[in-house]
Amino acid sequence: MKTVHRILSLVGLWSLLAVGQADDAFSKAFRTSLLKSLDEASGKLVSLADAIPEDKYDWRPMDGVNSVRELLVHVTETNYSLAERLGARTPTGIDRGNMDPAMKTKAQAIAATKEGIGYIRKVLAEIPAEELLPEVNVFGSNLPKLRIAMLPVDHAHEHLGQLIAYARMNHIVPPWSR
Repeated sequence: MKTVHRILSLVGLWSLLAVGQADDAFSKAFRTSLLKSLDEASGKLVSLADAIPEDKYDWRPMDGVNSVRELLVHVTETNYSLAERLGARTPTGIDRGNMDPAMKTKAQAIAATKEGIGYIRKVLAEIPAEELLPEVNVFGSNLPKLRIAMLPVDHAHEHLGQLIAYARMNHIVPPWSR
């Protein structure tokens, strides 16, 4: 009987280890996929922002919506805000709630946008998986903190689409479409 218990204990332990390995593999695959999606959407957003002439940075399709430059300010501020919601501290010298003055020219806007993308990417790459499991309030719903980690990708895609529309309205072809 002791032998059967030992065998069952070993099988149980092996099962737990196998599940742990699967969880680790999933966690690694998920993080890799998350960062790849962020890189793709953000990379396109920056390359399109670079393709838009500076004289179009204050262009907006109508009153009441962001200009090209304001869109980049919004994306940058949001990346820092989401990093804070994930527990990171905004780097010294960054006033995440007031990025506009630091992003007046095309060069400044692109540089700050890249810096904000790099920062949220670093946070997403380094945050321990277990810190993403507790539930927090996300826009009125209790969800795992993991949902906050996914928002920079969603947000980059959303505003990439907006920037594509702005570019097309100004007869600018996205670089990856040429």
